[in-house]
Amino acid sequence: MGGRVGDALAIVDWLVDHDVRATVFMTGAMADNRNTDAGRQVLTIIEEHPDLFTLGNHSYTHRDFRSLSASQIRDELRRTESAIAPYCSQDLRPFFRPPNGGYDADVLTAVGRAGYRYTVTWDVDTIDWRPIKNDPPGPRADQIVAKVLDRAQGGSIVLMHLGGYETFEALPHVVDGLRDAGYDLVTLGGLIGT
Repeated sequence: MGGRVGDALAIVDWLVDHDVRATVFMTGAMADNRNTDAGRQVLTIIEEHPDLFTLGNHSYTHRDFRSLSASQIRDELRRTESAIAPYCSQDLRPFFRPPNGGYDADVLTAVGRAGYRYTVTWDVDTIDWRPIKNDPPGPRADQIVAKVLDRAQGGSIVLMHLGGYETFEALPHVVDGLRDAGYDLVTLGGLIGT
């Protein structure tokens, strides 16, 4: 969960109502955002449903970690931990998702030294963060559904955003389609057995 709030609360409520497990990567800036309390409300819901949600670290400012020093990386991770801690007791470790999926050997080393054993990317990117009216355009809900159902396989990690533009409309169809295909929807901990 980066900068756009969108349907974040509706999405998390829907996941709870439909017993869907998910891993949420939130930025510290979203937890600290004084213009909206949506990030803090999402964290409260996650705190209330630890059986459904796992939290991971997505940085504080959403900067490309490849452009940061090891000490800046450590600061980004720690600031995020501090921002989230008042609202949710889950330890963000061991999962880190690099902003924009950008990482290299130096990033992996610095993140690992900070206690994050798993730097997580994805194999199905819905690109739901991009608005439909953008150039190039973002996907419509039906395109998100088609992409996920076409590309998902056992062990897939599907990247969707709580602030995605068409995510809330696509989500029920994605979940139903994956379940109908025989997939169990799990958190990252469930996927890798932590």
